[in-house]
Amino acid sequence: MALFNSMSTRGKITLAACALGFLAAALFIVKMAGAPSYTTVMTGVDPAKTAQITTALTAAGVPFELQNGGTAVGVQKGKETAANVALAAKGLNSGTTQPGFEILDKQKLGASSQQQQIAYQRGLEGTIANTIGQIDGAGGAQVHLTLGQDNLFADESQPATAAVLLPQDASGMDPASVKGIANLVAASVPNLKASSVTITDGSGAMLWPSGGGASGDGGADGLPSKTAAEAKYNASTEASLQALLDRTLGQDKAQVVVHSDLNVDKIDQQALTYTGKVVPLAEKSTTESLKGTGSTSGGTSGTASNLPSYAANATGGSGTNNYKNTTTDKTNGADKTITKTQKATGGINRMDVAVLLDKSVTLPAAQMTALKASLASAAGLQIAQRKDTLNVTTGLAFAKVPATAAKAGPIPAAFAGILKGVGIGLGALLFLFFVTRHLRKRERGELIDEPSWLRTLEATQPKELMAMPDLSGNGASAAEVSIANADPRRQQLDTIIQGEPERVAAHLRSWITEDSK
Repeated sequence: MALFNSMSTRGKITLAACALGFLAAALFIVKMAGAPSYTTVMTGVDPAKTAQITTALTAAGVPFELQNGGTAVGVQKGKETAANVALAAKGLNSGTTQPGFEILDKQKLGASSQQQQIAYQRGLEGTIANTIGQIDGAGGAQVHLTLGQDNLFADESQPATAAVLLPQDASGMDPASVKGIANLVAASVPNLKASSVTITDGSGAMLWPSGGGASGDGGADGLPSKTAAEAKYNASTEASLQALLDRTLGQDKAQVVVHSDLNVDKIDQQALTYTGKVVPLAEKSTTESLKGTGSTSGGTSGTASNLPSYAANATGGSGTNNYKNTTTDKTNGADKTITKTQKATGGINRMDVAVLLDKSVTLPAAQMTALKASLASAAGLQIAQRKDTLNVTTGLAFAKVPATAAKAGPIPAAFAGILKGVGIGLGALLFLFFVTRHLRKRERGELIDEPSWLRTLEATQPKELMAMPDLSGNGASAAEVSIANADPRRQQLDTIIQGEPERVAAHLRSWITEDSK
């Protein structure tokens, strides 16, 4: 405080201005350090997909901002990789989009029929691609169509075909979704069959159509292939058994390998069973009847009167003639039962489980037997029925897993802000320290430049000093004693002051003028 009070008015104003400027600069630096910086990762974004993009980034925990009126997306610097991965998982990072039927709005007057046909095909491709892009995991799909051409002769007609490209790796996509995409495309194009649609993912793998069975990734009926189903089942079983062993024996003490033979065929089975009983199914009766009356001859004219008497008596007479016949039609059937069964896929034909134990694991025979029984039960082995196997090998020396040094990750944003604040505070303290030190040196005169003639005094030593008069009357004066005992530089300075007073006065005036500025 004394130093500040001893300063001139101009010096106080200068120091206050420096302090205010430093404070403003510090506040600006803190604000800039605390505000996150963003890097643009997507441009030309369709506004219709903005909501999907922001949802994907929010779910991945990536800070973002919309730029250029919502047609560009920027993410916090250092989060570009995480943003690209999150958008690629949803199929939203594809910058290429196909125009839909809006392309027909730009048709020029007088366009030929071929140009109109091409515009219609492009519009249909873009509309189908945009529809497929709404399916989870199929964003950014591209569709190419070959429309069918009718001909008078059926063998010369060209059928319609379609090709769909999914930009990302869709090997893990649900087969039912792939089948749905194929049916969607087939239903959108006239005279296009689902078998004529080809679906390929970004890795070049064929997703549709596929022969199914053991050679395909999925059959045309949406069922998984034998290889894929077995790999998924083996991984699931191994994970459960490995967790059981790690919890029981310890980490890295056992290794499990599972091999299964699954039946992925879809079977519709019908069974017909007879009980041996006769069951009347239907009965139908038919009755036929006829009624008639007799008469006596009376000697009328005709051939009858010319017949002999016995013949006449035979043909003549009286009475009635009645006829009746009943017929019954019965339909009998055997007692039978028809059972229709559709067997689910994924049945186990056979399973083999191999377990390797480290040599550090030593179990008594009883515990080893119990461990095998637990593993067989957990894996669902049927050793007697399906001839499943369980092999446990002990006494193996497992390779030591090298310890990997933990990779230093990026500094969190909050911690980075704290470090910036600490750095700014230290810089402010250093600035104040050096300013205060400079002012103190200036006050002590350490910063006043010493004349060159004064620095040369040490080199020139006077041989004799001028004697001062004895003002006290005591012989050798006190001034002579003080000069003789004083520092040689002080003696030289006194000599120069006495010898050249005008030169010394000029230097004093220059120092006073410099100090008052």
